[in-house]
Amino acid sequence: MQHLNSSNSSLTATVSTVNLITSSMLAVCFILGVTGNIAVMVRLSGWLKRGSFTPRLMLSLAISDLFTLISLPVWIWAVLHEWVFDLVVCNLLSYMIYLSFYCSVLCMILMSMQRYIQVLHPEKWKKLGRKGKKILLSGMWMLSAVLSCYALILSNISLDRGGRLQCTLRYRNKAERVLTLFWEIIIFVASFTIVSYFYFQLYRGVNNSAFFSSNSLTKLVTRIVVCFFILWIPNQISDIVIIFAALTGNDGLLISVVSVENVTTSLVFINSCLNPFLYAFSARALQPGTAGTDDH
Repeated sequence: MQHLNSSNSSLTATVSTVNLITSSMLAVCFILGVTGNIAVMVRLSGWLKRGSFTPRLMLSLAISDLFTLISLPVWIWAVLHEWVFDLVVCNLLSYMIYLSFYCSVLCMILMSMQRYIQVLHPEKWKKLGRKGKKILLSGMWMLSAVLSCYALILSNISLDRGGRLQCTLRYRNKAERVLTLFWEIIIFVASFTIVSYFYFQLYRGVNNSAFFSSNSLTKLVTRIVVCFFILWIPNQISDIVIIFAALTGNDGLLISVVSVENVTTSLVFINSCLNPFLYAFSARALQPGTAGTDDH
């Protein structure tokens, strides 16, 4: 994410083509994602009084996706031209993107955990009660807000290699860059491991693959989780390569990775606009009767 606006003057033609593709993808994400997530929020808000937990998580996910998507016009302008806003806007928008990332990760964990406990240990889930669910949701947002704070500190406006002003994360030294990226990779890998564990235990516990194809809400949650990790993996791979390049001092490799970082970052934004289509595809899972009986 922090390399969204990076460029290299020696690769002007290539970078311009990549930036054009990137800006086009981001524009489509903005148009489809904002309208789609608002529609999802309107529909899911009707179940807030029912106490259903999964729709509440989906609502939180839609809100976090919207935080990212509403900033896209600013990033599109910066990709095509340069950053024309002040440092406050830079800090705020960078913080919103990282807030969305951590909130999405925690949503994936809570969704998988909830599916596992509710299906295999329904009595324990009932003991949690509405108060416990509210604590989980509030804790998810507060933890996301805390984990995102470093974006406020590191984001800054500076000249890129092409001589354009850009809003990006600026590291004071190599160690700070490596530690920051390594932390983000650890969070991603840890969340993937936790989610995989819950799904493995759920599959083993029900001992019936038909459950995943017949239970509409579980099927929808599974699609959301799978799409999230698939679309985030390229970004994490590029971060791993950047860490390797920074540690080995391979500037050529670093420039090559940064030049395609816009494309891998665009996949992250695609994930934010994809969820509403998953909800539409699994409309049966979002029927009031289904959500109300399957998720208390």
